[in-house]
Amino acid sequence: MPIWMAVNAASLQQALDLCSGPNCTRAAAFDRTSRLGHGSTIANYQLNTVVFLPVLLGLFLGVPVLAREYEQRTLVLAWSQDISPLRWLTGKLLVLGGAVTLLAAALAAESQHVAALVRLADRRSLFEGTVFQAGGRLPLTLAPAWLMFGVAAGAVLRRMVSAFAVVLGAFVGGIVLMAQWRPYFQAPLTATTSLRDQTGAEPASGAAVPNTLSLDNGQGASVDSAGHIHPFHEVMGQWCGTIPDDKPGAFLSCLQQHDLVGIQQRFQPAGRLGTFHLIENGLNLTLLVLSLAITWWCVCRARTTT
Repeated sequence: MPIWMAVNAASLQQALDLCSGPNCTRAAAFDRTSRLGHGSTIANYQLNTVVFLPVLLGLFLGVPVLAREYEQRTLVLAWSQDISPLRWLTGKLLVLGGAVTLLAAALAAESQHVAALVRLADRRSLFEGTVFQAGGRLPLTLAPAWLMFGVAAGAVLRRMVSAFAVVLGAFVGGIVLMAQWRPYFQAPLTATTSLRDQTGAEPASGAAVPNTLSLDNGQGASVDSAGHIHPFHEVMGQWCGTIPDDKPGAFLSCLQQHDLVGIQQRFQPAGRLGTFHLIENGLNLTLLVLSLAITWWCVCRARTTT
């Protein structure tokens, strides 16, 4: 996987280095666009694989460590030998955890590189979706955390199918929860864009995309000349919502006719990207420690005679 990502990253970088802009021939511009589209499609598949790999590790490597042993009742034999249950568990986790951590380290390094190239190729912010989750060394903490969560689920439930359901449900729930919570790790900033700066024209195809996280999705409140705030639903529902999308100039004129002079946008600035990654890495490590503690407690309380 890391090798495949490195090969595609090199191809994507070559495409980015091709001629672009008004001084390029039409054929060169088409070749660049085609290669960027192909390379970024593959890169997005790779990043999605990296993001969902931790739950697969938890399901197929973590859960069986104890759940399968309980189901097959082989722990009675294993723990009745000279080796203690805790020593047996430590050996298992060191081998399995070490291998997973090495793989995760290689993936984390390469996925961060690929995410940076995808930002340039697709003109996306590094705060967005899988691009965020694949960066900031998150795979390095996600993989061992969900591996250990799988082990803990197996230790508590002692049934493979039940543990599978818990791990999968927790992972899906975690993705949904983090998507809602992540934008508010820190209090968002608010900026007001003057309508005088709006031209109604589409941005140039080569224009840089701000590496920020917008929280309003283009539905920010409007501000009038007296400083009063008008929510998006008021402006669109009562005043300017009937104007066709293909007439941005008419839309701006409508806003100005109602004495609106600016549009507010809440956002997270690019400078907080590292902090957000650090917070999420901390949450992953917390999950790892809690899962390890639960597993340790379950093994300590286990009876080898059952």
